[in-house]
Amino acid sequence: TQKPLDLLTRVLLSATNENDLVLDPFNGSGTTGVACALYKRKYIGIELEKDYIKLTKKRINDIENQLD
Repeated sequence: TQKPLDLLTRVLLSATNENDLVLDPFNGSGTTGVACALYKRKYIGIELEKDYIKLTKKRINDIENQLD
């Protein structure tokens, strides 16, 4: 199911520490990965659909480029 970035950020910050590894076995569009990129967590996302993988990579790369 779709989840807003704000919700995933709250969960991420309450359940993990900086540099922790987060696994999302249902990656979808990669919102969990975006939250991880924003808050310095390592991320593994599992997804079957190539279009969603491309979208996730673009979203995370865009965040990382903004943070540099």
